[in-house]
Amino acid sequence: MNENLSEMIREGDEVPQMFSEQDLSLPEVEETPVQEEAVVSEPEVVAPPTIGVISLTDWFEENCEAFDNINEVKVSIRGVDSSKTLIMAVKDNSGEVDEEGNEKRILRLFENSDIFPVLNIPGHEMEIYTKGFQINYDYNEDIFVKCYGIKMGLIVVFCHKINSQAIPYHIARLKKKDFEVEVVSQDNSTSVQKLTEPINLEDLQLLYNQSTKAEGLTTVQSAVDWLLERQVTITDINHLLQIDNVIISLLG
Repeated sequence: MNENLSEMIREGDEVPQMFSEQDLSLPEVEETPVQEEAVVSEPEVVAPPTIGVISLTDWFEENCEAFDNINEVKVSIRGVDSSKTLIMAVKDNSGEVDEEGNEKRILRLFENSDIFPVLNIPGHEMEIYTKGFQINYDYNEDIFVKCYGIKMGLIVVFCHKINSQAIPYHIARLKKKDFEVEVVSQDNSTSVQKLTEPINLEDLQLLYNQSTKAEGLTTVQSAVDWLLERQVTITDINHLLQIDNVIISLLG
């Protein structure tokens, strides 16, 4: 290239002018900003709260002092593992007393109590029946839980606290192999509203035939009051559970 340039100078040709990039008048090209794709974050899934499980033996050991109607009976029998068999002395509610003025009690025995599940939270009431038991828990300010212990496991009844009453709204079953139960929370506004509505006596009688004997039932609230009063004197768990289901149906 240097030889060609020297030759052009000798021949009198003009030397082509060399330009730098800065000397060129080039149109400016505006850079288009790169649009970043918006990242859509998925809503965080919050797991519902759960209540853990403990054996009936361990739970009763921790809570028995809260019950004035039940005492634990400690026995030592040859060949019998006391950790697997829970024995209680339960008031018989007859009003009878012994020679020393103590209320009469009946012995109740629960086998395999070391593997029978109950909720691992403090209970404030416990009732012992011929075929099972009932434990009542105050879970929080809005939810009351009552549990029925039967041969096959634990039946958990979640209740709203409305007008100082435990109004059932959901029933779950806990098997012996389960280690927790999910807490089912529901808005109680629908139940509060339905309690004020007139009661359909025909529907009530189809759900619970014994209601034909009831008098003065005009609202759902009056029917629920009557059903809950009946539960106080009932000791059959199947019957208690039937009434819970009737109340859930009335408010559903």
